[in-house]
Amino acid sequence: MPVLVDKVIQVFNKKPVDTPVIAVTGGKGGTGKTSVAVNLAAALSGKGCRVLLVDTDVDSPTTAIVLGRQPQPVREVKTFIPKIIEAKCNKCGKCSEACRAHALIQIVDKYPMFFEELCSGCEACLLACPQEAIERGDKIVGRICHAPGGSLSFIGGELKPNEARSAQVVTATKDEAFRQASRQSFDIIVVDTPPGTHCNVVQSVKGADLALAVTEPTPLGIYDLDLILKLTSTLGIQTRVIINKADIPGQNRMGVLEVAKRYGTDVISEIPIDKRLFQSYVDGKPIVTLSCNSPAAEAIMKLAEQILLHIRNTEKTESPSAKFE
Repeated sequence: MPVLVDKVIQVFNKKPVDTPVIAVTGGKGGTGKTSVAVNLAAALSGKGCRVLLVDTDVDSPTTAIVLGRQPQPVREVKTFIPKIIEAKCNKCGKCSEACRAHALIQIVDKYPMFFEELCSGCEACLLACPQEAIERGDKIVGRICHAPGGSLSFIGGELKPNEARSAQVVTATKDEAFRQASRQSFDIIVVDTPPGTHCNVVQSVKGADLALAVTEPTPLGIYDLDLILKLTSTLGIQTRVIINKADIPGQNRMGVLEVAKRYGTDVISEIPIDKRLFQSYVDGKPIVTLSCNSPAAEAIMKLAEQILLHIRNTEKTESPSAKFE
């Protein structure tokens, strides 16, 4: 990897806290990513760790439901919108020229027209206006919720209904999680990311010490695993693979292993289909606490042990390439 690219990646992945961050992600929805994140957090908590579980899937926040918590709003997430002062505006059109999102439209001899739903909050118009005819305004785009609780706390972001741009809510949620981690002595942060490989996923895995790519041994699962491993490889984030629904009829385990090998990584956990996992959804309790002897719970408990071993090895070697044993 070129030296400059390597430095850029190091800066990108720099985080404001020393707490280990585990990002649970996946190339598509429906693989069981949230179930793995919640149960991994609960399993680590059960092993004596103080865990902060973070939900950055702000478009579809379900982590707290699976965890069985009712988080309360702690603050609103706001974004910039321009306020045009017509008394100062000379109708030059510089603001609309600077607006790549076309939220500001200039018609000759008319004041700029603002379309709020298109605004990205980039503030380019504010900088471009030579007359200082644009002032800072703001609008609420989402909120952050918190559910403290003993050895397992929760923070999650929620996008306001009908808002199209969610990246700022993701960033604000991560920032709040790091603020909480800097104030309290958490041992591990577990981030439940959105599915896919879009911008919100990039922001969610940013700063992760380890990513866990949850997939299923199906053609679509294998295809999307390739996408998420390509993303985390590009970002320089160490990643391991988890096969969920590992014994699904017609499964293609070898296909998953081939993709993992292509990216120089390993499958570290295979979680079987377990009807008690569905019951845990209904009860709003992690399966590792509801039915700790079930096949799925046992697989996740073993995963938690591997994560703890990996963290200890990394702390000893201070190397991001520490291997699972």
